[in-house]
Amino acid sequence: MKKVIPFIVVLALLLSGCNLLTNTQANKPLSDSEMATRVAELLATMTTPTLQLDFPTSAPQALPTIAPTQAQTEVVLPTITPVVVISTEVPTSTPVPPVVNTPEPTATNTPVVVVNPPTPTATSPASDPASRLGTPSSVDDMANADNWGWPTGSDQYISLEFGDGSMKMTGLTSLAGWRLPMVVQQINTYIEMTANSGTCSDKDSYGIIFRVPVFKEPTQGYLFEVTCDGYYRLWKWDGNVKPNGLATSLITWKQSTDLLKGKNQVNRLGVMTVDNRIILYANGIKLGEVNDSSFPAGFFGTFVRSGTASAYTVSIDQMRFWENPTP
Repeated sequence: MKKVIPFIVVLALLLSGCNLLTNTQANKPLSDSEMATRVAELLATMTTPTLQLDFPTSAPQALPTIAPTQAQTEVVLPTITPVVVISTEVPTSTPVPPVVNTPEPTATNTPVVVVNPPTPTATSPASDPASRLGTPSSVDDMANADNWGWPTGSDQYISLEFGDGSMKMTGLTSLAGWRLPMVVQQINTYIEMTANSGTCSDKDSYGIIFRVPVFKEPTQGYLFEVTCDGYYRLWKWDGNVKPNGLATSLITWKQSTDLLKGKNQVNRLGVMTVDNRIILYANGIKLGEVNDSSFPAGFFGTFVRSGTASAYTVSIDQMRFWENPTP
């Protein structure tokens, strides 16, 4: 079934003066003129949406059990639905078609809190962006949905709610689903997410989606994904490629000791975009880097999927970003 995500209510709320846009300059409410400027900036990025693609109830095949060794692959996806790239280098998992679903956020007048970055510890590498970039442009400590304007609630693919000082995202099926907050689009940015893996197993996964070109219909973007058992990858999704979309693996599945694997482990994931460069980090340590110019700017958010038959919940404790970082 096709559906278009409603946007009229969000636009009405924005124009009535509700502060859903992030104040990235200082910890103070936006003036009327600043609000008008923010609304204009956000609306200028929003092109005419496309219809959402239909998704199947199951994936077409299982992935192999060996660690990745082969070169990057690019695959035009099979019939009916977008699915992630399937290649022999991927560890045991079910291939993941993305779920394009971003319900409307609830209006709020709460400004973004800007805080000082943490003091580097003896275990923080000198290259850790969070230790050397200074005060972040904006921080969301996930106390509630109001700060960045996260859309909450459930659908058949994903559930999102706040509690106990964290944002809890639950993948309800083996399909991946994401949500985007009401934060203006980014170009050159370092985005960081601190997450607790919860009661995960095997290929339960979560991560950051970024440079999503169209907020209303997030059918394109890059995804930095990590699994419970310590693998990561970077892939891009273009749901506008006819007839069934295109998924491209930019960094194929790799295992890393810099990721804490297993249940109830806290990992700090980071992705830096500087022009065409995309640099991945885990706990302040650089994992890898690629160059890609497909999506030069866009919005960001989080995603989750269950790698098993049961629902999987990841707890996101904090997100923050730095504009115009230095690699």
